[in-house]
Formats: sequence, C-alpha cells, structure tokens
Amino acid sequence: MNVDRKQMESELKKHCVPFLKERGFKGSFQNMYREIDGFVSLVNFQFFSSGGSFCINLSFADTSRNNVYFEKETEVKKLKVSQTKEQVRLGSENLKGDHWFSFGKTSYGEYRGKPIPPQELVETINKLFESQAEPWWASKYEQTKS
Repeated sequence: MNVDRKQMESELKKHCVPFLKERGFKGSFQNMYREIDGFVSLVNFQFFSSGGSFCINLSFADTSRNNVYFEKETEVKKLKVSQTKEQVRLGSENLKGDHWFSFGKTSYGEYRGKPIPPQELVETINKLFESQAEPWWASKYEQTKS
C-alpha cells in the first residue's frame, strides 16, 4: 500500500474536516479553530516534509491569551497552533510526546511506522478527537477560568 499526500489530504478533508465542523470548528484544512466563551481550541494538520506521514497538533488560546506567546492580538480566525506555548499531538499516549500517523512511503522510499489505510486513519482520528482532544480542551478551559 502506498498512498500519496494528495490522497491522504483528500480523505482528511472529506471525513475529518466535516467531523470538526459539526463540533463547531471553523477555518479550513490545515488550520481550524473553535471559540466558546472566548476560549479558542486550535487544530493543525502537519505533514512530514518527506511525505508518508502527518501529525495533528492541538493547542488553545485562553481569554487573556496567556498561552499565546507570539502576536497575542491576532484575531481568532487567524490564530495558529504555532503561536502557542502549550501544544500536544493527537494520538500520543496521554497527550504527552510525539505521534505521527503513517499512510505511505517517504520521498526516499521508506515507511515511518506501519502505514494504515486512509479510511481506517480518519476513523481513528475522529475517535481521538472525541476521546483525547475534547477532554484536553475542556480541562484547559476549566484551568483558565479559575
């Protein structure tokens, strides 16, 4: 199995982006956001430069923008994960450490991990948004309120 980036992006746009939009996210692939009571949940899809895998970065901006270290005044719809101090990778154990989703070969012909078919990947990712990302954002929201 060798899926290229274009095919993988197509599956993510077809299955993960609508899933996030149903949950109130705005923006477009590769950067999405959701604002609730001034708290902004952020999502970024990042592809490995040599192909074959990607990660999903999560972060947030609290109402006072304490987690934003670069251009705190950025309007909500333009905020990016890369502007924040605290970031996690979806799929990592307890949201600590690194995690990449493998779908095909790199440009140098190797796999980075065991490749998973795109349909299986998008199902796994949507489940992880519910089981990992939502509780994490909720905990950050509660911490910033107190």
